[in-house]
Amino acid sequence: QATGRELVVCVDVSRSMMATDTAPSRLARAKLACYALLSVAKTDRIGLVAFAGSAFLQCPLALDGEAFRQNVAALDTDLIPEQGTALAAALDEAAEAFCADSGTRKAGILTTDGEDHEELAEPAARRLAAAGISLFTVGVGTPKGELLKGSDPYGNAVFVKDEDGNPVKSQLNEPLLQRLAEAARGFYLPLQSSRTMATLYERGIAPMEAVRFSSATVRSRIERFQWPL
Repeated sequence: QATGRELVVCVDVSRSMMATDTAPSRLARAKLACYALLSVAKTDRIGLVAFAGSAFLQCPLALDGEAFRQNVAALDTDLIPEQGTALAAALDEAAEAFCADSGTRKAGILTTDGEDHEELAEPAARRLAAAGISLFTVGVGTPKGELLKGSDPYGNAVFVKDEDGNPVKSQLNEPLLQRLAEAARGFYLPLQSSRTMATLYERGIAPMEAVRFSSATVRSRIERFQWPL
């Protein structure tokens, strides 16, 4: 038995998250932010959605903080082959992850640099609001941005280039993240310190009504009879 809320964290794992304008990298800072959230959301059910050019549920909603932590640790820019920043797909995947009949207060937390070129994210944010789900956005990176780097077959650092051969520069899109949060009754915060997620929780999540719910753990054994036979 626990009293809390349901939170789904969406983490951007596109290649732009390897930019180092936020040290040691955008993705590394996003993962640290997830751990910081877990330390304050101790009685909430937490799930994880990873996204790049598509999105999928990496960890379903559960009270199991260790499962969430392990799935965050596994996040990598090679996790999703389809590159891009499909914010709408991430928000729709988060909406599906919530338990429809749980009666708990629900919130999505979108952690990204906001480089979305599809213009579908704002309608997705409004769909969250219509479903009673609040959205809080966390910006990773800097508005000034940085030229993206990769590696050649020999392991040497090279600049990532577009179809015309020009170096690709990735920048934090704060105006978009602000609009998404406003569309779903939330707010935007830039990821600037170790206190960012605690501030988000205190201002956005903690005031939401906590509801009592139940959770169970089941041990599922794997048959190993082949070995002795």
